[in-house]
Amino acid sequence: MKTLLSERGQVVIPKKVRESIKVEKGDEFEIEVVGINIVLKPIKRFKAQKWQDYIGIGDGVADAHLKEKQKEKEKEDVCP
Repeated sequence: MKTLLSERGQVVIPKKVRESIKVEKGDEFEIEVVGINIVLKPIKRFKAQKWQDYIGIGDGVADAHLKEKQKEKEKEDVCP
């Protein structure tokens, strides 16, 4: 698949590619240069369509925080 670089440095991502990785207008990308290759990685953000989409969004956040605090405490207990 080919695409062109515009005068303003813009590249069009072909529709088939956009649909296959489920990106749309306004989505952000991480850009990385690897040798002579350019790698675009979509930055996935939560997009709520309705208020019900927010249900359960915080699941696991408290657990992750408590695990991190436990690791910090364990390091403090080991180091003098």
